[in-house]
Amino acid sequence: MRNSSCTKISYPIKIADLYSGSKAIPDKLIKKKFNKFLQKVNFNNAEELYICIAMNIESSLCKNFKTLKDLRAIFKTNEDCIRFLEELIWEGEPVSPYDKTSKVYKCKDGWYKCKNTGKEFNILTGTLFQGTKIDLTTWFEVIFRENSDKSGLAATTVMRDYGITYTAAWNMLHKIRNAMSKENHQELSGTVEVDEYHAGGSLKNMHYNKKLEVKQIPNQNKKLLQGFVQRNGDSVIRVIPNMLDSTLNAGILRYVEKGSSLYSDDNPSYQKLPPFYKQAMVVHSKGNYVNKNDKNVHTNTIESVWSGFKRVENIHIVISPKHTQNYANETVFRYNTRKMKSSEACIWFLQNIEDTKITWKEIRDGKYRQYNRNQKRVA
Repeated sequence: MRNSSCTKISYPIKIADLYSGSKAIPDKLIKKKFNKFLQKVNFNNAEELYICIAMNIESSLCKNFKTLKDLRAIFKTNEDCIRFLEELIWEGEPVSPYDKTSKVYKCKDGWYKCKNTGKEFNILTGTLFQGTKIDLTTWFEVIFRENSDKSGLAATTVMRDYGITYTAAWNMLHKIRNAMSKENHQELSGTVEVDEYHAGGSLKNMHYNKKLEVKQIPNQNKKLLQGFVQRNGDSVIRVIPNMLDSTLNAGILRYVEKGSSLYSDDNPSYQKLPPFYKQAMVVHSKGNYVNKNDKNVHTNTIESVWSGFKRVENIHIVISPKHTQNYANETVFRYNTRKMKSSEACIWFLQNIEDTKITWKEIRDGKYRQYNRNQKRVA
């Protein structure tokens, strides 16, 4: 708790900072800000005013960055980053993370005070940035690169490029991946494909003695994942402990809406599902990858999701089992934002960083945040 004199805050609305062309900021937000602005001013021709604002929005550098060079030119200091986050997340009105219904008072140095709890906070409180000693400009660059590079970033790359320790870089990337897990909780519907993936090295590359040892371990010491993807929609990947019927079918019942069309390979476990879905399969064991009777029945879409996870695997020498889910979160976020530009995906990520705080100890122990599947995204 910081001791400082606090005054009641009057937070101005910055209409020109909005970017109507971005998919990351919905039209509903634009209309809400615009209507609130019209209530405060007396303007006869609202249509012309809206057009004028839209032109300023489009030309605003605060949201119009396409490359890393543009990002560095816009966000030069920590203050630039904080102002951007305040407008993006709070929408012009500070909200206490301790009590969203409480009045807020402004203090010194960008801090605020919650009236109901008496606690002080800023825009970084409760996010992955809380307590960081690394500049926010560096964080923004790493987040942008993590979204723009289809294979992601290695901690060694961040360490070399930004002059920080390997431990700090590794911790930083895992915090980002943990925040990306908000995308990895969707309930899928319509036409959904399901498949499993075994992550890990090949036996043919192992030393003979180690190969004999690994053969005695269930699943040959592989990390097991189950993936779901909605045609023309989002994907979900979860780490599973085994390949039992109950484990595989529990994932379907949790993530796939009842009544959906479910396409899978010829894994017998999926044939034991309750009759909640319209099921069809492709017999991979016979070399068939498209159903002969219905060309629409295949699992090629989920295979494209696995190819994204393989690219992430190739960047890292070893992926620990307790961190596998975090790397899966990265793959899912990149797939679900595939139709966005890198800058839009970066803004989308930053718009949803509330309640993403995680400690070093939690990361070390692999105790990542498990978001509820029904938790809604901000935008």
